[in-house]
Amino acid sequence: MDDIVFGTEIEFASAGALPPGQAARLVKSILFQDRRFGLIDPAPREWDEEPGNGGHLFNGARLYLDSGHIEYASAECRTLRDIVEQENAASAVLLDTVERQEMNRKLFFIKNNTDHLGNTFGYHENYSIVTSPRSRDLVLGLLPFLTTRQLYAGAGMTLNPKEAGGRLPFHMSQRAAFVSVDVSHRVRFGGRPIINLRDEPLSERTGLRRLHVVVGDANQSQYATALKVGTTALVAQLLAAGWNPELYLDEAVRSIKSISRNPGGPWPVELVDGRTISAIDVQRIYLEAATSAFAGRDEDTDWTLAAWSECLDGLESDPERLIGRVDWVTKLAELRDYADDSPEGWADPDLVKLDLAYHHVDPTVSLFSELQRRGLMNRLVSGPVNPLAIPQGTRAGARGRIVRALSEARADSHIDWKDIQHNLGALASWENQLYLVYQYIEHWRELDEFGGWSFVPYLVDWDGIGVRGRIFEMPDPFETYDDEAEEFAGAVEGYLGG
Repeated sequence: MDDIVFGTEIEFASAGALPPGQAARLVKSILFQDRRFGLIDPAPREWDEEPGNGGHLFNGARLYLDSGHIEYASAECRTLRDIVEQENAASAVLLDTVERQEMNRKLFFIKNNTDHLGNTFGYHENYSIVTSPRSRDLVLGLLPFLTTRQLYAGAGMTLNPKEAGGRLPFHMSQRAAFVSVDVSHRVRFGGRPIINLRDEPLSERTGLRRLHVVVGDANQSQYATALKVGTTALVAQLLAAGWNPELYLDEAVRSIKSISRNPGGPWPVELVDGRTISAIDVQRIYLEAATSAFAGRDEDTDWTLAAWSECLDGLESDPERLIGRVDWVTKLAELRDYADDSPEGWADPDLVKLDLAYHHVDPTVSLFSELQRRGLMNRLVSGPVNPLAIPQGTRAGARGRIVRALSEARADSHIDWKDIQHNLGALASWENQLYLVYQYIEHWRELDEFGGWSFVPYLVDWDGIGVRGRIFEMPDPFETYDDEAEEFAGAVEGYLGG
């Protein structure tokens, strides 16, 4: 897709013989010990991380622990096919690691957003934009779109009938039920917002910022994943160019929950001027503007515009036409068939198991994988998943090449974990107990400032890689840096020894 890069972050749930936090730590450790898919990152990179909390993969992505979950941050992508392949790779890497340890009947990873016990975990999206994500016009322009995007991007969720208030015990979106504020500067401690106002540069390229969307569901459908990312990319570009939908929601949080609770429609949205408009018509306003601005620009754009229009038409006339494309519609059909055959109906507790089965990574127990095998799911990418595939046309390839070179040089054997603990660790007291906490390294420049290369032999960032103080910078996510990366990769072993 022209003039934009995007990526996603997936938090995976786990179930089985091990507690979730222990399962995540075990699989992360095994994954990086054998260097099969990537290389461990020695330094803590964020607040509350320990040394070796994660690492970078040969496909340009990053995998790490976050709040007891495995989190996979995709590489930068410029095509919808690449973002689908990156998300497929995340599941494939976890499945391969579990299977090689012969734990595939004891430990299961799940790509969803709730444990059905009141807890939620995130799925985030990142888009390059040329304006600040804190821009008032951008925020106000995004709110109606993101509030109603669940019409085709929701993953669906069954409920206990007692919680449904007489409605069908099913929500269109998994995350909508947990949204508490429309906007917030923080994610973990700022409520669960529709829009996160974190203003971090995506690169040092002039004017390039990052739009961080935190309200989305983790989709299984390739079609829904591509449509979700494609539509949001187009809307971000529209708004950054100065277009204004002139729609102002009265209560975005109330609207996002109301839409989700009513899978049968209608989906009215209240505006601040007292008018009511349907969620489908809200989406059509954005679709018409995107069509006018971008039709014919590139293949991904035209696919997005056509699929967007087709989905809205289907939702308006017969949502079941979208079975096999939209996750919540597909899942609802499967759950309804099961409930109709059960003496307990929608009160059957096995419906929750069926819901979770839709999201299992392991294809031998995954309802979604079974639907794919039967040819019932629309696919953008067919054939075996290649977990090492690198997105084309971005700096991800340079990162992957250098990470592989570091791995082949066994750079992790140069890590002195005790030295890192001594230099970055400190004891802190909380409620009369002592805890070991770590200074985290946000960027390689910090290692330059206090001479940290002696105990942190290498550091991989999105925009650069350092090895013993030698720095390879990649400030522009739209550049491939092929020749420069090849030269730096060839010198890695010497840098480590030096």
